[in-house]
Amino acid sequence: MEHFLTKLIHGVTDQSRQSVHRRFIKFSKGAFPNGGPVVRMKVSKKNNLAINGSFEYEDLIGYYVATHLSDGSCKVGGNIYTQPRVSLDSLQDRLKELSLSDGWVRGKRGLKNLFVFPMDLALSPQELIKIYENLTNDCYLLLSITPEKGKEWVFKSGEKIPPLKKTFGKAEPFTTCKPETKLKCKNAELCEKSGICITQRTKFCRTKTSSLNTEEVTDILELFLPDFPELRPTFTELLLINQYTITGFIFPEDKDSLSSKEIREKIKKVGFIERIVYIDNKMHSNKVEFTV
Repeated sequence: MEHFLTKLIHGVTDQSRQSVHRRFIKFSKGAFPNGGPVVRMKVSKKNNLAINGSFEYEDLIGYYVATHLSDGSCKVGGNIYTQPRVSLDSLQDRLKELSLSDGWVRGKRGLKNLFVFPMDLALSPQELIKIYENLTNDCYLLLSITPEKGKEWVFKSGEKIPPLKKTFGKAEPFTTCKPETKLKCKNAELCEKSGICITQRTKFCRTKTSSLNTEEVTDILELFLPDFPELRPTFTELLLINQYTITGFIFPEDKDSLSSKEIREKIKKVGFIERIVYIDNKMHSNKVEFTV
């Protein structure tokens, strides 16, 4: 499975262009420090890895969990939502293959334009991996995973798509944080460096792994940080922030014949992602330019 940010890093292909484009329709021109997803990882003394992430990293963390589950079934709950501008009909062939074609309903309140599939199934790791691989481009996979045995590799995710204002606002929460809250905050130093509220941004989904060897930690670095090959799998704490800046638009050639809504959906966004990594208090960064 390839995350949409990984597609941008490697170069968007014709096949993936539309699915990546949909992720940026909601952004206007400007800087969005809270625009992209955030993930935090901590390694314990026993080499267990605690992973906490924001919305839009729930699919990649869930996929990582699914690929490391032992044989046997796991309980899968939560919801699958179609992404905006994705019709349920366009997914039917894949849904039938995954035995997920029946049971979809319209979303509620602000999500009435989307369809949702309430998950309550016992699946094998292989079946779960197929769901992530086949639906991540067109759906939000807000799933929770509970293995048959043990407390390790349990994955919890929010079951509803968070409001856009909460997730993509331009404000820097740390600057408006109450003094008493800053004093109590365990993440205050990182919040001040990054300008975002680490606690708020990394509580949408979480998991705790079993004890990992060096190769398994390397796997997760390659999954989340393919553009940082210099990072070593011997860290204690890692924070990855993706901040968006939209610098311009490319209008469709046939804009004069399109409605305002159609133009808004077809405009290509030009800009860059500032990918910032804090790893054991050392900062690394990479600028990824894009036109999508």
